[in-house]
This record gives sequence, structure tokens and C-alpha cells, in this order.
Amino acid sequence: MTMRETTMRETTTREDVRLRFLKALGRPVIGETLFDAIADTVFFVKDAEGRYVVVNQTLANRTGQRHKRDLIGLTATEVFPGILGESIAKQDISVVTEGRPIHGRLELHLYPGGKEGWCLTWKEPIWGMDNRIVGLSGISRDLLTLSSPIGDFAGLSRTIDHVHGNLDAPLRISDLAERSGLSAYQLDLRIRGLFGLSLGQYLVRARIELACARLRHSDQPISSIALDCGYGDQAAFTRQFRKSVGLTPSQYQKLHRAADLA
Repeated sequence: MTMRETTMRETTTREDVRLRFLKALGRPVIGETLFDAIADTVFFVKDAEGRYVVVNQTLANRTGQRHKRDLIGLTATEVFPGILGESIAKQDISVVTEGRPIHGRLELHLYPGGKEGWCLTWKEPIWGMDNRIVGLSGISRDLLTLSSPIGDFAGLSRTIDHVHGNLDAPLRISDLAERSGLSAYQLDLRIRGLFGLSLGQYLVRARIELACARLRHSDQPISSIALDCGYGDQAAFTRQFRKSVGLTPSQYQKLHRAADLA
């Protein structure tokens, strides 16, 4: 058996363990109770229309609600004031319509007492049994402990948004530094502080995460996915993907298609 066959067999075996566990569940594991105990992290699940269906107590506290149930059925624009609610709702629509996850997006949020502060947000689309998106789940973690000035966060947020909106284009570190209002060294230092990665590593991770989402849930040719993720040709994309994931794009796609059919 070749090393590639051994890797795929081991990965498939681990996936079987996960599938057996999920099939044995009496009801879905949402994680709401676990996140109730984490005061610096907002947790939520929304349906395809952006309405809250699950929230943790932290989100209820942030929005001045006594009970979590008071938020159920509401959208972000109904919960958060002005531009903040509109921004969250726009982001939700993007996740649901494009099926594109958000990982570690730097943005403003509400802290206790209604004061705005910075957080890192993750959102994942939720796929139904017919392979259509039925909603999204996410968390937003406070950055109260970081010492960077507010201006640094604003510049970083603009830069990170630019990165994720332009992964199909060349992203030069010097250009990103100028956009953020920082030197290349300062920008790299801020990214390392937030994500534990260099700026170059962050760009690779963002492209590979987008590629994984496309490979799992779209019928695009791999050559087209490569271009959408900023790689000049499929060969370069395949080399980087295998280095990052341990499988070729084709192997990764086949593995997840098989898991979806199981």
C-alpha cells in the first residue's frame, strides 16, 4: 500500500468514527449550554433568513435581554442598533448565499453596558440533508485583553476584510501594510498577536480555507477553484493544498463527497 493510500485509509477510518457518533445522537448537539458559561464569547445559531434560533446567555446580556428566549426569531437588524446591525445582517446573507465560512474576522461588537468593542468572529454555514444551506452558526470572542490602540484595530479590520474579499487577486504585503496604516513589520506583528501566524501564513490559510469550502460544497472544476483562490494555475494550487491539508484537492473532494453520501 502506498503512502497516499495509507493516508486516505486512515482519514476515512477517523471519519467513520465521527459518523457513527453523529448517528447515535438522540438530538443535535448545539453547544448552547457550554457557551452560557463563557462570558467573553457570544454564541449563536441562525436560520437561512438570519433569525436567531439558538443564543447563549452572553448575547442576551449584551443586548439587554433578561432571557435568551427573548432573542429567538429576531434578526441582527432588530437586535443591534444602526450600522452595526446592518453590517452583521449583510455578513449573514453572504455566509448563507455563498456558503463561505468566516474565520477570525476582526470587527466591532457590543460589550456589557452597550459599549462597542473589538472582537474576532467566526461563522460557518449549516448544510441540510439536501445539501442546501439552512442557516449558520458562529461565535464572537472579545479582545478586551489586547493592548493595541483602537486605531490599529480599525486599520486591521479594513485590511482583513480586503484580504477575504480579494483572495482571487494578488495580495502584496506592502500594499496591505499601506491599507492598514501600519508598516509591514507592525502589520505582521499584529497578525501574529491575533492569530499566531505570520501575515504570509495567514494569506495561505485564508486561501486554503476558501478552497476547502468550495471543494466540499460546489461542483466547480478544480482549475476554476484554483483561480478563485488566487493561484495562477492548478499545479501551484495542488502543491500548496497538499502541503497544507495532506491530500490533493481531488482526494479531499472525493473524501468529503463519500462522507456526505454515507
